[in-house]
Amino acid sequence: MAPKSKSNQDPNFKPGSKVEIMSDEAGFRGSFYIGTVVKATRTPEFTVRYEKLFEDEEGTKPLQETVNEFQIRPIAPREKKREFKFSEEVDAFHNDGWWEGVITEVNENGKFAVFFRSTKEQIEFVEEDLRLHREWVNGEWKPPLDGEEEKGEIEEVKEKGNKQDSRKKKKLSEEDENEVTKEVKRRVSEKVPNTTPVKPIESLKDVKFSKGMLVEVSSDEDGFKGAWFAASIVEPVGKDKYLVEYKSLRTEDDSGFLREEVNTMHIRPPPPQTVVVDHFKKLEEVDALYNDVWWVGVVSKVNTFPKYVVYFKDNGEELEFKHSDLRPHQDWINGKWVAPSHALKL
Repeated sequence: MAPKSKSNQDPNFKPGSKVEIMSDEAGFRGSFYIGTVVKATRTPEFTVRYEKLFEDEEGTKPLQETVNEFQIRPIAPREKKREFKFSEEVDAFHNDGWWEGVITEVNENGKFAVFFRSTKEQIEFVEEDLRLHREWVNGEWKPPLDGEEEKGEIEEVKEKGNKQDSRKKKKLSEEDENEVTKEVKRRVSEKVPNTTPVKPIESLKDVKFSKGMLVEVSSDEDGFKGAWFAASIVEPVGKDKYLVEYKSLRTEDDSGFLREEVNTMHIRPPPPQTVVVDHFKKLEEVDALYNDVWWVGVVSKVNTFPKYVVYFKDNGEELEFKHSDLRPHQDWINGKWVAPSHALKL
């Protein structure tokens, strides 16, 4: 199902409109950067100019790109003051962009540990660098903002004297550059030391999977972000890697089920089935079973029971599912299953 076109008639995306732009590049997925619409056409593409990302090292030529319609949205609103809680879905401001994550620790020093699904990393943030996570669905923010709105302009968020003449896109973490494309490497060539304390997630590498164990495997490939494939462990392969055999993916010649070496950070046990849900609510985060794969989405509409419409933010699509093809979304963090809070239901 194709997403509805924003079209050049949408006042939110006319030339000159401030927007947030979702990056679709390896190492940056799940992040949004502030920019301006330069050109809107009758096609599903927009030309945008970034506000804090530049083509040149001097920082005089803002980066300009053509992006797909599902990659842009208005500036997300945020509360002037909010008491963040454990397991809340948030956006964290880091390296000039907003990254989606979940709060895994509320520390006594007023800081919050945030876990990022896209990189399987955990970083500590102050309250000023967080905002409640919202989705732009069918022209509306979900959940809506209660009270006075504070626009998410970078200047209003970052008043800490952290000024740099030329900023490049940087990954959430500056590690594992061998997995980043040459183009991304060019953009991060001028690195700024990252002083944000990073808490290592030991369990990601310490978890031992035994031969024959049923697991779920994620992928970084385009078109498969947010998808979890059923598989089983064949054997360990070197350090932090396992050979897995998928339950639904076949080899090209259809001679058997596909086998692949996968890093531990992309492997997790199947979620526990102890959570029984009679019905799902609007804006509840779920996993939807589609083509034998579990995809992370949000319930955007509750149809006549037992059917629901689920929105997938990575491609802007909405699909209808039966109740039996949905399960409550949970994250495998620090060796434990964590269910997102009901933040999206407020």
